[in-house]
Amino acid sequence: MPAQRPASSGGSLTPDMVEQPESAVITQAMLEEEEQLEAAGLERERKMIEKARVSWDRESVDIRYRRLQHLLEKSNIYSKFLLTKMEQQQLEVCI
Repeated sequence: MPAQRPASSGGSLTPDMVEQPESAVITQAMLEEEEQLEAAGLERERKMIEKARVSWDRESVDIRYRRLQHLLEKSNIYSKFLLTKMEQQQLEVCI
């Protein structure tokens, strides 16, 4: 909605106060620049999202690797515990 301009004291509009169509205010160069800026912003956003995705994937693999290492370590400890218990039982049977 165009802004209203105050009327002069005589009530008549001077030529500089006549409303211009919006197309005269926004030039083709302005529209092109706006499109270029929007395209650049979208490209920058796409690169940020891609970078975040790669980072997430890398961290996800790293976390899974550390969890697997932890699980294998616990499994190894439990195996040693069971072996010790079995050896103790074997000794008890022999005695």
